[in-house]
Amino acid sequence: MTNQARTKLMPQADRWSFLWLAISAGLGLFAFGYWVIPLAAWLTTVFTLRFLRTQPVLRGFTLMVITSIAVNAYAGRDLIPMPFPMSLGLLAVQILLGSLPFLADRLLAPRLSSFAATLIFPLAATAWEFLNLTNSPLGSFGAAAYANYDNLPLMQLASLTGIWGITFLMHWFATTVNWSWGRAFEPKLIWRGVALYVAIFVLVLAYGNARLLFATQPTQSVRMAGITIAPKPLAELIPLYNTDVAAFRAETRTIHEHYFAATLREARAGAQLVNWPEGAGIGVAEDVDAMITQAQALAQQESIYLAMPTFKLFPGEERPAENRLILVDPTGQIALDHVKYGGNFLEGTLLGDGVLHTVETPFGLLSGVICWDADFVSNMRQAGRQGVDLMVIGANDWPGINAIHAQMAVFRAIENGTAIFRQASNGTSIAVDPYGRVLASLDHFTTSDRVLVAQMPVNASVFTLYAVIGDAFGWATVIGFVLVVLWVVIRSRFSRTANKTIGQADPVTV
Repeated sequence: MTNQARTKLMPQADRWSFLWLAISAGLGLFAFGYWVIPLAAWLTTVFTLRFLRTQPVLRGFTLMVITSIAVNAYAGRDLIPMPFPMSLGLLAVQILLGSLPFLADRLLAPRLSSFAATLIFPLAATAWEFLNLTNSPLGSFGAAAYANYDNLPLMQLASLTGIWGITFLMHWFATTVNWSWGRAFEPKLIWRGVALYVAIFVLVLAYGNARLLFATQPTQSVRMAGITIAPKPLAELIPLYNTDVAAFRAETRTIHEHYFAATLREARAGAQLVNWPEGAGIGVAEDVDAMITQAQALAQQESIYLAMPTFKLFPGEERPAENRLILVDPTGQIALDHVKYGGNFLEGTLLGDGVLHTVETPFGLLSGVICWDADFVSNMRQAGRQGVDLMVIGANDWPGINAIHAQMAVFRAIENGTAIFRQASNGTSIAVDPYGRVLASLDHFTTSDRVLVAQMPVNASVFTLYAVIGDAFGWATVIGFVLVVLWVVIRSRFSRTANKTIGQADPVTV
């Protein structure tokens, strides 16, 4: 390593270094978890990077990891339905691995003096998030982009790059600020780099606003109703099943009758499609089969489509429960039978094949999934490729993921250009158009209303580039980061060779 390179790797003197870590931790409480403030999600990384760049590598990285584990353990304490020691262990591993992009930035960015150094961290962080979340059994939980819900113009970027483009933009902001900070925010030294980032950011917002401004306006709509009865929660029903099957059957049969009564009421109020939430059709195999038969008769009688999640249990048999979405059409036939593929390792249910099934209806091509399925971006892209007009989702949330889980589904609508109607047994039910614009919503934790009614657009599918190219942007960040690392290594070796050629000693690497 040359003297010049060693000098660049030395931390920048900053007596406020630990203050930046404290600010980062404070902001981090609102960047992830139940309470999310978008500005906090953008700024916390700014101060984390500043702290690292003003500390020796090992000490700075160690303190950052410990702080991040503590902050995220508190902020996300109710997100994962696992015993705390298990969830903490999983979180610690994720934080440690997810901190490696910060380490890469700390080691590589000082070797480059140009504005190109600002690309190291966003490339590394986005590449890691992409590779991690597209292969995670938890789906895309934890993606940075989700903090930007409510910024509808920015969210439209997902129609081009998926959520990975938003993640990249957020992290590039952090390195651009730090690059400017390292130059004391001197206008003459930073204006070109800052202008480049601002220009791209403005272009992204311009695209989002234009996409919303010129959005196709549907000429027809269909009345859709989502029904949530207030039964015993699943957390009480399953223990009842384990201790008293007869009492469990009596309870679940009553629940089914309530759903049928509400469905009949909404059908006669004009709903052409009725959606139940996850867990609504829970019961032993015999009772679930009887419920499906009753649903077929009701759908035929009222000429409606009925999307009905079932949770079939098999007492006395060594076979997993089946968490399915059954769609019955107006002829009384089962038009769609989808087996849940997300979160099965926690539920212990039958694992679905991840294939989205579709059915032609008078109001467009329809598909459906269950709750956690919608968090798997690669699987959900099938909806965009197939031109699905309407996606129905049955969900069952808990307070720790209430708002964020419904908001995550909205990104799937934008990515794939499909309208979504998501009905939750607990949590937030929401209906959005293909641009992510909310048509109706209900938070069942804060309101006594149990029925969500929305006029859903007919034949609503919208073309998106993401549906065609998929995760090309995510893969581009992986390739980009590899190329940057190779570039830095080659420059370093070339520099050492040049020093030897002119007779300088090669200092000992530190």
